[in-house]
Amino acid sequence: MKYHVYYAKSPDYETGTLRTALEKVFQDQLQNAGGVSGKRIMLKPNLLAWRRKEDIACVHPAVIVETAKLFLDAGASKVAILENPAVQTAPSILHAMGIDEELKKLQVSSANFTDYRRLPVPEQVRFHNLELAAEHLGFDAVVNIAKAKTHAMMTLTLCVKNLFGFVKGSERMGWHLAVGRNFSEFADMLLDLYLTLHPQFNLLDAVVCMEGNGPGSGTPAFRGFLAGSPDALALDASAAERLGVPDLLLLRNAAERGLLPEYENHGEIPDLLPLKRPDPPGILAEWGVTLPPFLKNVMRDFVVSKPKLDADLCVGCGLCVRMCPPHSLKLVNGKPVFDLPNCIRCYCCQEHCPKGAIRPCKTVSMKIAESLEDAIRSLFGTHADQPPKKNGGTV
Repeated sequence: MKYHVYYAKSPDYETGTLRTALEKVFQDQLQNAGGVSGKRIMLKPNLLAWRRKEDIACVHPAVIVETAKLFLDAGASKVAILENPAVQTAPSILHAMGIDEELKKLQVSSANFTDYRRLPVPEQVRFHNLELAAEHLGFDAVVNIAKAKTHAMMTLTLCVKNLFGFVKGSERMGWHLAVGRNFSEFADMLLDLYLTLHPQFNLLDAVVCMEGNGPGSGTPAFRGFLAGSPDALALDASAAERLGVPDLLLLRNAAERGLLPEYENHGEIPDLLPLKRPDPPGILAEWGVTLPPFLKNVMRDFVVSKPKLDADLCVGCGLCVRMCPPHSLKLVNGKPVFDLPNCIRCYCCQEHCPKGAIRPCKTVSMKIAESLEDAIRSLFGTHADQPPKKNGGTV
């Protein structure tokens, strides 16, 4: 199947020009989806953190509001915004942006993800222990709204990377520690999110991008366009080329796995406008904090969940050893032994064990981190019905 990627120029975020560009980007997407009349629509914008006015780490506030309006005008019965920011909550960021009252007038609700589950995954996935926000299951369609930014690990963060927001914050740190040493493995994990979630609508905010030290501390780079497609990976492949990164690791892995879709560009296709790439990365956490390798290894040992064997259930068949992608398992005296420093926590061993003898086990440190995250988020309010604390959206 060949997907269409639609481009529209937008010289700024002013309401009139922005709405015209959004209509161009979504027109065929809406037609191909059979419209959204009477449907419940979830918007998932990239809201990393709002630390100052016009923070380019986030999708621009006007894009969020005008996209909500567009889907309401198209007949959607409900539009809601859900996200899992790095530190704050979705309602507190929308409040800090100054758009919460306008959204309230439109009857557009907002909330943080809270319902995390291990969801069914397609056969093609490599990582089998992804606990993802399940709120999207209560909607008819998801609108994935990404910000075009450089990224120290992945070079660019576009629509597929935006799906990492479906993973709980503390678990995101765990995944960085588990597979962050091998960026190719991290790219494969992102592709698994794409395969599992596959949002029906995808939008890229590239009016003002971030270049250099992304995804949180780079500099503004005007590119003046929006892009959209019914397929997130097709949009990423097209936009990465426009932004000067056709060799994106995520796309190389997708091609190797036979996942990269065919696409063709339509609309006001921008010229090649390369972004300044980030410096070669060190060992990074989700929020751009550089960690020395020795400290990362210590954190990995104490934070990341580990596969645990129930020796009484194990029959020593060796299937887990044969199915282990990094070959970090071996049979010793008829039982599997884990080489944890080389284990990427894909849990293929658990997936293929015929006796259910292997299960993921969260460390005490991870459980404490999750509890701390929940406590911090409660200060901001995880739902629009809970008003943020004073100055709650300005951390």
